[in-house]
Amino acid sequence: MKLTKQRLKEIIKEEIRNLSEAKRRQLQIPIMDKLKVNKILKKLRLKMNKDYDVGVGKGSTFILDVDQKVLDKLLDALVSNRIRVSEV
Repeated sequence: MKLTKQRLKEIIKEEIRNLSEAKRRQLQIPIMDKLKVNKILKKLRLKMNKDYDVGVGKGSTFILDVDQKVLDKLLDALVSNRIRVSEV
């Protein structure tokens, strides 16, 4: 089976996309805690679209898509501020 250059490029792009998705975790947080979470994110100096993204959750929640490298630091801050967090 012979791979063409185009097919090889597609395979590499797909693998890179899979690796980048594996480095992020999604946290589900109640919408009433959104202001607290925003203050914590600013205090930790995390950058939108680089370290985290915000999305819409089910019901009265929102989704925080967090990069794996800042996850522990963020979770410590959220738990110490008594914010209910669950993983999606």
